[in-house]
Amino acid sequence: MRILHCLSTREFAGTERHLAELSAIQARSHDVTLLLDRDTVDPLTGGDISGFLCPEVTVVRAGRAGYLPALASELRSGCHDIVHTHLGRASARVSWLRRAGLAGSVPVVATLHTSYRGRCYGAHDGLVCIASWQQEALPEKQRAASALIPNWTVPPASTCEARAALRERMRRQWGIPDGGVVIGTAGRMVVEKNFGLLIQAWKQAELKPGTRLVMVGDGPERGMLQQAAQGRSDIIFTGYRTDMPDLLAAFDAFIVPSRHEPFGLVLLEAMEAGLPVCATAAGGVKDILADAPDCLVAPDSLEALTEGLRRLERAAPRQWDMSRYRIGAAASRVEAFYRRYC
Repeated sequence: MRILHCLSTREFAGTERHLAELSAIQARSHDVTLLLDRDTVDPLTGGDISGFLCPEVTVVRAGRAGYLPALASELRSGCHDIVHTHLGRASARVSWLRRAGLAGSVPVVATLHTSYRGRCYGAHDGLVCIASWQQEALPEKQRAASALIPNWTVPPASTCEARAALRERMRRQWGIPDGGVVIGTAGRMVVEKNFGLLIQAWKQAELKPGTRLVMVGDGPERGMLQQAAQGRSDIIFTGYRTDMPDLLAAFDAFIVPSRHEPFGLVLLEAMEAGLPVCATAAGGVKDILADAPDCLVAPDSLEALTEGLRRLERAAPRQWDMSRYRIGAAASRVEAFYRRYC
């Protein structure tokens, strides 16, 4: 099958990682092309999908004229059996071209990494939802042409001994005392992630000496968050990182305070690492922790988040059933979804 993925972003976050991993496994048995913007580097963090793409994936970049002309050319080229769009910018442009009769006859599907918007996805043939709340919110016509295929996580490639060495190195780098408990969190530092409330809860929880909160990520809210944590040696900011598995090896627990989380990939990664978790019952997180309601807390609640931190401080490592979240099974389901249309 000849697959064209379309993405128009300048960052490397959950969606970009999803696409890099999906295209890599598809390229083992299909002809995969990825249409990107001319520049894909995040000006704030330096994050870029380019370094995470496998060599077997053909990368086409938009020229000086912009993404839309490059997209129209690819859609009308006759070189693709299916087009798969990701996020609003690329999806809206494909929808516009289809409505204008400028997209040829190639079938088009999209993965909903966030919310459904008719302007972006209304002209698509099919939609992949990553969480049940998305599918439930779709208009009737789009719901009938959708499939629920959750995101995935990849088991650590390193040995137990290597992870133990990573853990020791990272904790030494952060100045964690012997016996200290490290509670981690991660994500783009924006209002929706609610890291400000997490810092308030951390102060209110008054956890035992030696316990640390490690906050991984960057974004427009970082300066405000650092100011809120000023004078607190027990709150550590790492900045933008691409070595999340290494960081998870150094954590003892993980917390997700988001107001809304479309899926919750970082939560899934923490569970893959065997960490006890606490997360707000928002968006896709409710699917992931459907069998562990004790790990959910009310969204936007200072008291609930504070109590969640106190529970995590005492929590033991936890082995989660991750069989539902394997990339091989997800890629097979995506391929079966494609075959509805081509």
